[in-house]
Amino acid sequence: MTKDAATSLRSRLVGTWTVVSVDGLSSARSRLQETLCAETPTPCAETEPTRSLLQNIVLVASELTANALEHTDGPARLDVVSDGVAVTVSVKDRCPDSPPVLSPDRKLGEGGFGLQLALRIADDVGWYRTPDGAKHVWARFVVPGSSEGDPAA
Repeated sequence: MTKDAATSLRSRLVGTWTVVSVDGLSSARSRLQETLCAETPTPCAETEPTRSLLQNIVLVASELTANALEHTDGPARLDVVSDGVAVTVSVKDRCPDSPPVLSPDRKLGEGGFGLQLALRIADDVGWYRTPDGAKHVWARFVVPGSSEGDPAA
C-alpha cells in the first residue's frame, strides 16, 4: 500500500460547518477554534508551534470561506479533515465555473488577498470541481512532529 493510500485510510472528519453569510463567519471561526483545540493532544496554549498552526488553520479557513461567500451566491461549506500528518481545510461552494483567482494588483484594503494568504502560510493549496456542480478550494497544513512535518523522521 502506498503512503498516500495509507494516509487516506486514516483520514477523519474533524468538523463541518455551513456558513450562509459573512455574518456567520465569526461563529464558524469560533467553533472551528474550539474543535481544533479539543483535537490537539496538548493544550492549545502549551506550545508555540501548536498555537501558530491552529491560528493559521482558522485564519485560512475564514479567508477561504469569506471568498466563497463573496464570489458566489452562497452558502459555503467548510470541512476540516485530519489524517494524523496534516489538517486539510476544504471550502465548498456551488459556483464551479468561477475558479479561485489571485489578485496581485489590488491595493491594501480592497480585499482579494485570502488566496494569497493561504498560499503563503499553508503547506499546499489547490482547488477542484466535482461532477455534482461544486467547487472545492482547499489548504493543507502539516502538523509539526508528524512524520511528514518532522525533518528528523
